[in-house]
Amino acid sequence: MPNFHKIFEERKAVRHVLQEAKTKDAPESLQADLRQEESSLTDKARGFHIPLDEEGRLSLSKAKEFLKQQISEAQGDRISSYIDLDSIRSQIGIAYHTLALLDKDLTGIANFELYCLRERVAHPNAIFDRSLQKIKQTKTDLLKKFRQEKQAHPIEWKMYELIGYRKDLFQEGHIAHTETVEKYLKEIGARMIHGKPMFLHGPTGTGKTSLARYAAEHFTGKRAEMVYCTPQTRESHIWGKTGIRAKGEKGAIETVDIYGPLSRAAMEGKTVIFDEFTALPKDIMVFIKGVANAKVGDSINIPGNGDVRIEPGFQMIFTANLKSEKNPERQDLPPEIAREFEQNNLEILYTPKNEAYDIMLARLMDKQGSIQLSDYDLETTLPKFCEAMEEIQTAYYGTANDETAKLIGSMDAAGKKQGLKKFVVTQGTVEAILGRWGTERQLNENISFVEFLDQAIKTGITFKEYPEGDRILASKIFALKGFLRTVTPAELGLPQNVFATSALKKGRDNAEISAMIDKSKKERVILLRELASRNATAMDFNAAITGLLGANTETDTEQTSDIETLQQQNAAFLQETFEIWYDAATANKAKQEARFQDPRTIGYESLAQNIDETKFGEYTLNPDTQNINFETTKPFILDLSQFVGKPRFEVMQYVVDTYAGTHHIPGLEYWKWLIENPDKAPQELKDNNNWYYFPGSVLRGEDGRWDVPYVYWYGSEFGRVAYWLESAWDSNERVVLLEK
Repeated sequence: MPNFHKIFEERKAVRHVLQEAKTKDAPESLQADLRQEESSLTDKARGFHIPLDEEGRLSLSKAKEFLKQQISEAQGDRISSYIDLDSIRSQIGIAYHTLALLDKDLTGIANFELYCLRERVAHPNAIFDRSLQKIKQTKTDLLKKFRQEKQAHPIEWKMYELIGYRKDLFQEGHIAHTETVEKYLKEIGARMIHGKPMFLHGPTGTGKTSLARYAAEHFTGKRAEMVYCTPQTRESHIWGKTGIRAKGEKGAIETVDIYGPLSRAAMEGKTVIFDEFTALPKDIMVFIKGVANAKVGDSINIPGNGDVRIEPGFQMIFTANLKSEKNPERQDLPPEIAREFEQNNLEILYTPKNEAYDIMLARLMDKQGSIQLSDYDLETTLPKFCEAMEEIQTAYYGTANDETAKLIGSMDAAGKKQGLKKFVVTQGTVEAILGRWGTERQLNENISFVEFLDQAIKTGITFKEYPEGDRILASKIFALKGFLRTVTPAELGLPQNVFATSALKKGRDNAEISAMIDKSKKERVILLRELASRNATAMDFNAAITGLLGANTETDTEQTSDIETLQQQNAAFLQETFEIWYDAATANKAKQEARFQDPRTIGYESLAQNIDETKFGEYTLNPDTQNINFETTKPFILDLSQFVGKPRFEVMQYVVDTYAGTHHIPGLEYWKWLIENPDKAPQELKDNNNWYYFPGSVLRGEDGRWDVPYVYWYGSEFGRVAYWLESAWDSNERVVLLEK
């Protein structure tokens, strides 16, 4: 049966759009399409009828029940407009069901554990002690199974996790259940056990209020009451007041109690959240303390309205920025209030940059979990934006870090560093920016993602609400991370010399800017599996990706491993390789385009059929093996004689499927190291009779076929060769892995 509520809502929306199309003189062809769609929905709506009762009579109560059910179903179906769960299940495969079931069971048992702990405090009973013992063992068993599944299916787990973040953002707005958020929720849930007032504090934009709202509903099943605190908030806004209303038809009136949020929460057993608590006048803070020590079952007096009994489930949560040099307008917590929170406070900090990156991916995904973006933006632009965001948050929360301050010239001779007073980039900022990307792409199909981000950053920088010192410092931090290249100081309303230090001048040459934009415009559809595999292994912000501009030092002594730098480091070696294989003229035709790709997502069989001579020189790098010390890492050699005569792609797929979770899978980087360092190479590989393959990379030869690199020992050096994926496996061939 069709969902008639959904049909009626769709028809209402179509009629509204049709009316607007008429008003705006939209093309007649578009209006005709809309009229046809409206007519089709009207035909479907005619199928609705009021259900009959058991005796065949029209039943208004059954009609209400039927519509209520259809509204509920329609609301549940809304998620399908955001996530195609059938497609997601298909992409993740059989592991989806296992992971989803374990995840659901773990969440359920954790919530039930908190319930039992709360009930044991309120109603001491042996049943809760027995339940808690059983819960502990069950939870231990589930966690063990969950860890085993994650280790056995790391890519599938990352796929499941990223889709979970997208689902969270759809259902809960600002909260994705990252590891950090889960830790916060666990602590909040544990502290709610005893019903004591809780104080969430931290800098602006960390999501304290959203977290408090979610925790309240998640752990109690009821929406929280809200008190939005300001210097003008008075007792009546919190407790309530006495009012009057009309009674009868002859102008009579009656006195009524108008309960405020604190009173309603106490009476209905709900959570009440005092948002920005330190904005309250101190006398109101102290007044609220009288409720802090009350317990379930106690009566509290509402001024002017008598006593109210506190029902089970009542909880007070306070959120605030503490008084500081940055927030001088806030009130200090009176000592008696501070003591209440001494053992029941929790600092909420900004989202770590690795989690911020995951959330950005979730925001950019389509229904199937795919992203339309260039490899450059996925591997460089987004990670660098996360780094810039973290640097700005650090400068806002205190001062810029030492290295950044030196590079951008914001540290004086005495070592004093500048901080940000008002400007900060938060998850709310990211939501606003990425939410506009689809619209901008629709309106301006020629704009690249890096240009779009620069314009978004410019919009914030030019907001005159922020002090000029903030705007200058924030601009320098963004520029240090490779942004604002497509924007001039004049467009930012800043001094012409704002990017004058040597570190900030990097990458601002017109040719480099054009090259960056070209790379950003090379968009492609990146499927969920590839996205998860790259993200699961490549996003080591502390080591693997150091940025658009290379290392953040004047001397560039730190070795980087972003894809652009690695491509530059491999260029001479590959040029020499192609000259050995072919000739200099042919080698010069190679494009040498590199990309990170986890071997588990390569799909060797499909690549064997993928022949494209125009992409000669293209190759992949395993992000997991870019920072390994090959001199100290032991090789693990596989003799796969059972595959003799079978296609080479079948061998490579078997190796990846079997060993990727337990060993490193080296590729071109190990091939290059062996050839350049034969004296340091492991003795096991110096066997004149065998060829040693490195399936962590594939590269295209002149014929456009994908090859797997291998070496063999001449007696004094390694020969460098690569062989077609579709060729047959031979008895003298081996695969080399590296031990973890």
